[in-house]
Amino acid sequence: MDNKSDIFGLFRRHLGTIALFGIFFGALSFLFLVISQKNFRVTADFLIIQNQTGNQDFYTVAKSSEYIGKILSKAVYSDLFVDEVINSGFVDKEFLPFNKKDRMNDWSKRVKVGGNLSVGMISVVAFDNDRQQATSIADAIAFVLSTKNNLFRGNDQNIEVRVISGPTVEKNPGTLNLILVIFGGFLMGVLIALAWICYRPQKEMGNERMISPDEYEESLKYLG
Repeated sequence: MDNKSDIFGLFRRHLGTIALFGIFFGALSFLFLVISQKNFRVTADFLIIQNQTGNQDFYTVAKSSEYIGKILSKAVYSDLFVDEVINSGFVDKEFLPFNKKDRMNDWSKRVKVGGNLSVGMISVVAFDNDRQQATSIADAIAFVLSTKNNLFRGNDQNIEVRVISGPTVEKNPGTLNLILVIFGGFLMGVLIALAWICYRPQKEMGNERMISPDEYEESLKYLG
């Protein structure tokens, strides 16, 4: 019980330090997020429609849409897809580096793919510091997925890719992301402060040394 009281007392005495650590790391996390992220994000959602042919049942059609969704999601990060985006006419042909490795690295930072593939839905997000550029990238991706998807699948598959939402332009990072990052940074700062506060008394106690009998007698001489 006394140990708990000592710990709570220690925390109360250093409450200002704990809060300062939390605020500092929260601000640091906010600054890092703002610097590292693009200013705008454009989101577009796509639905893969597998048309029934012959004796196909609903389950087979659904699994086929899921399979095609996985293929197209991976294809977005391929050289062929990027070439089609550049040749679509929606974007400046020089907006990506010419070196293939640098170009693909840049592309992977500008575009994120997600969605609910189990029902054949793909969500694509394009990032850029320029609002119009981000929109153009999203439009180019939509064009390739809608009209050139046969380049990434078999020609005998009777499918259609439709844009069902977007492109929607938003400021980046979003409010929710900012709140989560700042809170996470604040929490990290608090934990670091608590660890430092708990470690310091132990370190100070570890530095204490027992006085030998000879040293004790010597000290008495000075006192006498």
